[in-house]
Amino acid sequence: MKRTKTTDVYLCSAVPDGGIVRYALSRAGDLTLLDTLALPSPNYLVIEGDTAYATLSSPFPGSDEGGVIRLSVNADGSLSPAGEIVPTGGEGACHLAFDGDDLYVSNYGSGSVTKIGRSTVAHEGNGPDPIRQDAPHCHCAFFSPDKRFLLVCDLGLDTVFVYDRDLNEVSRAKVPDGAGCRHLTFSRDGRFVYVENEMGCSVSVFLWEDGRLIYRSTCPTRTYAKHPGPDKGSAIRLSRNGRRLYITNRGENEVVVLSCRGEKLRVIGRAPTGGDEPRDFTLTPDERFGIVANQFGDSFRLFRVAGLRKNRLIPLHTVPLRAAIAVTVRGR
Repeated sequence: MKRTKTTDVYLCSAVPDGGIVRYALSRAGDLTLLDTLALPSPNYLVIEGDTAYATLSSPFPGSDEGGVIRLSVNADGSLSPAGEIVPTGGEGACHLAFDGDDLYVSNYGSGSVTKIGRSTVAHEGNGPDPIRQDAPHCHCAFFSPDKRFLLVCDLGLDTVFVYDRDLNEVSRAKVPDGAGCRHLTFSRDGRFVYVENEMGCSVSVFLWEDGRLIYRSTCPTRTYAKHPGPDKGSAIRLSRNGRRLYITNRGENEVVVLSCRGEKLRVIGRAPTGGDEPRDFTLTPDERFGIVANQFGDSFRLFRVAGLRKNRLIPLHTVPLRAAIAVTVRGR
């Protein structure tokens, strides 16, 4: 792996007068504020090469429809608009995935997934929780390792849908009732899918077989200690060697570290996030650091990843940032 001297850290500040705030992170762990790209309430950002896309909660006056904008990644790492904001075909745009010219956006509020410029698929039904699961709520769309399939988590239906790239349904699979599947990641060998459950504060493990998910088990991640507010899982990240899963739990406000051996998961570490409602977490490309975004805590926290088994997250800095909702990194 190429050794990077500096990592660009991009944080979405999800307020109307917010934007994407960029910091430089040195190998010593020092953070330097670089610039801000003004955007109305951005809540998710993905970067691939010199192209990026960001979802915007509701950028159109008088409408609740979400938006997405294409961005250019400049030579110095800064971002600049590369097109107009386009509608997502639904409400509450919260996640996106792209490959080549194909861009998919998940709309939480309307329970739909859109292939921008092509088609929208709206889910139907409800789950057992009358408040959180009164309707479908699509929360993410991820490609399979071979990019043939798109996996969509619907929190309202406790269901992971598998589509082809034209959004034709291939299969579907359930997490435990009321668990509320949110995000997912594949094991490094592509054999397993780890699904993070928001309402259940747990990870469900599935075997992946050419477009089909076979349920294996579910591992809880909460401590059940008394604290104010409900428990809600959010982000899930897998280490480069595939042996560590990192989960953020809101309510308990911590990053949970799990040992990962195929379908066998075990909690081996916990670290406080230094703020309320940790919505997102990521590792830097060299995995020396981890960063968590505290949405209601209006801050983000930088950790050093340490320990013989890298199960420890040592807090280094906690930095104020309004409605820090998502974090993305890029080495240079």
